[in-house]
Amino acid sequence: MDSYESMRFSDGRNGYSSPMKNRKVEIEEDRLHSRTTTENTMLKLKRHRSGLRKSIDIRMLLGGLLIVASFISAYVISQSTSRMVTVWSADVDLAPGEVIEESDISVARVALVDKAEYYLDGGRSIVGTHVIRQVKASELIPAFAVAENPPTILKKVPISLNLLRIPDGITSGVVVDVYGVSRNAYAVAGQENEKAKSKLFLSDVVVDSINREATKLGGDIGLTLLVPPEEVARFIASIAEYDFILVRNT
Repeated sequence: MDSYESMRFSDGRNGYSSPMKNRKVEIEEDRLHSRTTTENTMLKLKRHRSGLRKSIDIRMLLGGLLIVASFISAYVISQSTSRMVTVWSADVDLAPGEVIEESDISVARVALVDKAEYYLDGGRSIVGTHVIRQVKASELIPAFAVAENPPTILKKVPISLNLLRIPDGITSGVVVDVYGVSRNAYAVAGQENEKAKSKLFLSDVVVDSINREATKLGGDIGLTLLVPPEEVARFIASIAEYDFILVRNT
């Protein structure tokens, strides 16, 4: 056998590797690469599953919190609703001496925890009762503000006033003071005329009604005041001598 044939069948100790051995090395390297790739893929998959699990856990936690919050809100609302009561509310200003009419009041549903007994029950009619304490519009009507019988029977006294002698916003139920200035008053330079001084005739009286129809023709405004009986005669006697001015109490 010549030298060439000898090298073909050499085992590699003379610097030559057989094709079979090289193939085995390549197969082993492919196997290691495939294993490494598989391990990396599994590791990525595990990380993805871990992140997904954490995301799902956070969503479940938030969902649970929302459910709990909704139950708490429903409970609070139900408790508040159970404490709601109906009471009477004033739609207009109510002044002492007035008789309550159906258009003056309305039923209001409010939450009064410990003060419901201080207000009038909306299920019981108060039309026809008398106002003994002033109540502003939109206020709840306290039980002490009305009475079946008025403590004093007030008299209705009509007067007429120039529009400029009445404050803006005067309506039925407003409480006013009535001042007067004598029609015979005159002023002398350097002297003070006693008749020129204003005089208080009525204090804290109620405007019962207002007639504005006359003003359309350029006339005065007609008003009806609720006057205590003991003040009626003196006030009527002063009408011929004094010009009246209304002062609104705020």
